[in-house]
Order: sequence, then structure tokens, then C-alpha cells
Amino acid sequence: MKVELFHDFNLKDITLISSLPDMGRVGGLVTEHIAKKLGAKDGAKVILTDKPWVNHKDGIVELPFDEYRLLVDEKNSLVIFTGENQPQEPDTVFQLVNFVIDTVRKWGNIKMIVSTGGYMPMQKMDLDAVYCVATDASLLETLKGHGVKMLGNDVKSITWFNGLVLGVGKSKDIDGVGLFGEIYDSEVPQHRAAKNVVEKISKIINLQISTDELEEKMTEKPIEAKKDSPGIG
Repeated sequence: MKVELFHDFNLKDITLISSLPDMGRVGGLVTEHIAKKLGAKDGAKVILTDKPWVNHKDGIVELPFDEYRLLVDEKNSLVIFTGENQPQEPDTVFQLVNFVIDTVRKWGNIKMIVSTGGYMPMQKMDLDAVYCVATDASLLETLKGHGVKMLGNDVKSITWFNGLVLGVGKSKDIDGVGLFGEIYDSEVPQHRAAKNVVEKISKIINLQISTDELEEKMTEKPIEAKKDSPGIG
């Protein structure tokens, strides 16, 4: 893991919005969009070369790599973590999660971690719905007050970065919430779900974030959507 730090910050009561592409790429779409709309500036960059293969072009091999960024909106005391893909190896996920939390803590107290992603339930439901998990019951009640539904028990675990960041944050006594927009296809980017999640984040942190670009990329749900089993993250 190669790390490049660009700036030091002195922030107060930070909200860390931290998620990577997952089912329907929702987690990545959300963080990329928020960082762009708020004009967040680079705070740190991470390069991972953890893929167990090489790429080649014209017979020349190269190690593949993924780039991850911590971006900072000083005015609103927000830090956004985003990236191209999920890490390949479980140990690398833990390293990346701990790097993100520990680095942001050097910039100030983390008030809350917000993770996001896509959720595809077994039963046809509401494509504008957002579902949640949290690190304690009081946060769940707050989320319900914003019209967020509690995630059901059809999915028992939330895997990789978008789930682990909440668990590791809790172990470090940091409050956290996970917001998951309902999707109809895990392979196609789900801009509608990302829009719905961004709108909920706007309400929760009391900050207006435009969703116009996500709305422009929204597509209608197909008549038949593949859905073999529920999934999240």
C-alpha cells in the first residue's frame, strides 16, 4: 500500500463519508458525486497493487493498481473516501479501513462515519427506498425519522470495505451508519439508488447536495430483473 499525504487539516466534529463501489457501484457513485459537488480537495492518495495477476499489452506485463482518495471539504468539516474498486484481499481491506480512520482522526475528531452501498432484496419493493444499519439503536431511530427503513434480516452480513468501516469504527468508539439504496441490477451502475442515498445524507447532515448529474444518468427499471438471492454491499 503506497500512501501520499498532500495536506494536514485541523477540522472539528468530522463526518466521514466513506464507501467504495459495490453492487450496482452505488457506494462509489455516492462518494464520487458528493466529493465533486462539494469541491472537496485532495488530502491523501493510496495506491494498491493487490491483484493476483498482471496485465499485458504488446507482450509487456504490468502490475494492475487501484487508486483511492481522501478528499476534504473544510467548510463543512466533511471528509470523503472514494476509490475505483474494492481491495482484492481481506487483509488489505483491514489495512485500508484502519488507514482511513486513523488518518482522518489526525485531522480532528470523527463525529460519525457514513457508509453507503446498494441493496437488492428478494421481494420487489420500492426503488426509491433507502435502508439502514447503525452502530447503536438511537442512531437507527434518528434514521427512521429521516424516512430510512431498517435493513431486514434477509442479509446477515455486509462485506468488504463498506461494511467493515462501520465495524472497525465502532471498535474505536465512533458512531456509524450505513445507507443502502435499493437496486434492481447488481452489474449495471445504479444511479437512481445513488441519488436516493445522497438525498438522505443531505437530510442527515443538514447540507444541500445537488443530485442533478445522477438524475440525468438514471434509467428505467427493466421489466424483468435478475434476482437469484438478496444481496448487499
